[in-house]
Amino acid sequence: LPNLHEAAILYNLKERHSGGVPYTRVGDIMVAMNPFQWIDGLYSEEKKFFYAKNLIWQAQPKPTKPVTEENGNQPLATAASERQAIGYEHEKLGIDPHVFETASLAYLGLALGGSDQTILVTGESGAGKTETIKIVMNHLATVERSRPNWPESDRDMDSEHGSDTVNRVLRANPVFEAFGNAKTLRNDNSSRFGKFTQLQFDVEDTSYANLNGRAIPSCLLAGSKCITYLLEKSRVVSVSQGERTYHIFYQLLEAPNEIKKDIWEEGLVGASTADFNYLSTSS
Repeated sequence: LPNLHEAAILYNLKERHSGGVPYTRVGDIMVAMNPFQWIDGLYSEEKKFFYAKNLIWQAQPKPTKPVTEENGNQPLATAASERQAIGYEHEKLGIDPHVFETASLAYLGLALGGSDQTILVTGESGAGKTETIKIVMNHLATVERSRPNWPESDRDMDSEHGSDTVNRVLRANPVFEAFGNAKTLRNDNSSRFGKFTQLQFDVEDTSYANLNGRAIPSCLLAGSKCITYLLEKSRVVSVSQGERTYHIFYQLLEAPNEIKKDIWEEGLVGASTADFNYLSTSS
């Protein structure tokens, strides 16, 4: 935009949203407009590999002075400020804004700088925060598989060589949603709690990576930690008209009787929402 002001930004967001483009780049901030529909190919494996390839694996420094016998090849910079100083910033021209871009650059900062990276996802109810977090986590957890020399047979998460740690971390999300998400008037899957998720990576030493011919050290997901806070406890016993309490209660009632017997045979087998006061008042 030639002139950056509120009206221009809002108009640009409106035009992109109308054209089915949910992401807009504002400096280092990625603005996402919930399209409320599925866009084919937006989160495909090909798209994921494209951003990883261009922003991580093919990222190269741009020397500020000619390479001579005296100064030799300039090494890859580490911290973000150092990358910017020598022109190591990624080339955004020709690359559409995408949440994969944010995740890829966080991975790059972790791999090269060895410093912790933070991605803050914020917005109003229904903006798409929950889905965005899952997309970012999936990309960060599996981006190492897009490395050019990674065995093709192992790129599939369901392969026999798939990381059990990665699978367990990614499959934990539905559990958090069951106990902390509920239907509201604006959102059928609204998070009713705050969440701080820490992905823990085993970062390869730079010298060892260079010794093995890797310009970008590997970062393998080793574990994760999630801290929840500000759970809307009042929703368990009281909900507004047209809303529901937490998903887990309805999921239990929809479970097969064999599972209900193991949990609470007298209370769950053959029961419905009408049998529970806390559920019968919700929609």
